Amino acid sequence: MAEKANQFGQFNLKSDIISALTAIGFIQPTAVQAKLIPAVLQGHDVVGQSQTGSGKTHTFLIPIINQLEQGKNYVQAVITTPSRELAAQITTAAKQFADKLPYEVTISEFVGGTDKLRQVKQLENNQPQIIIGTPGRIKDLVSSGALKLHAVKTLVVDEADMTLDMGFLNEVDYIA
Repeated sequence: MAEKANQFGQFNLKSDIISALTAIGFIQPTAVQAKLIPAVLQGHDVVGQSQTGSGKTHTFLIPIINQLEQGKNYVQAVITTPSRELAAQITTAAKQFADKLPYEVTISEFVGGTDKLRQVKQLENNQPQIIIGTPGRIKDLVSSGALKLHAVKTLVVDEADMTLDMGFLNEVDYIA
C-alpha cells in the first residue's frame, strides 16, 4: 500500500519541514491550519480562533520554523502566552517538531517564577532563534538588555484574550 502524500506540501514549505511534519505524524492540515498557514507565510497578520485540540499551536509554529534563517544566532520569533503551563506546552511542541529537522533550531522558554539571573547568563552566551514565554518575564529580559529583539520577524500573542484579561497589555506592547 502506498504511503499517503503529506498534504502540508500544498503550502510550499521547505522539504525538511515536510519531512519533520511527517515524522511527528502531521499529514493532513486541520481546518485552522489550512486557513491560516498560507496567510502567515505571505506575511499577513492573522487572528486565529478555534477549539482546543484543533492545531492552533502548529498553525504558528510551522511558518515560524519554515522561515527561520538557519545558523543565525539571534531572536527571530517571540511567542507570548499568559501562563507558565501554556509556555511549557508550546515549548515541548516546538522542540518535538524542531528535533526532527536536520539542522539546529534554538528554542528557549522564559517564564516568571524561574531563576532570572540564570536566564540572563544564558542569554549572554546565546540568543535563541525562538523565544517562548510569559509577557512579564520577556519584558524584564528585554528591558535589562539581556534579550535582544532587534531582528524579530514574528510575534505571536497566544491566548490573546486571556493575556489581555490578565493585564499583560503593557508588557505585550513593550515587546512589540
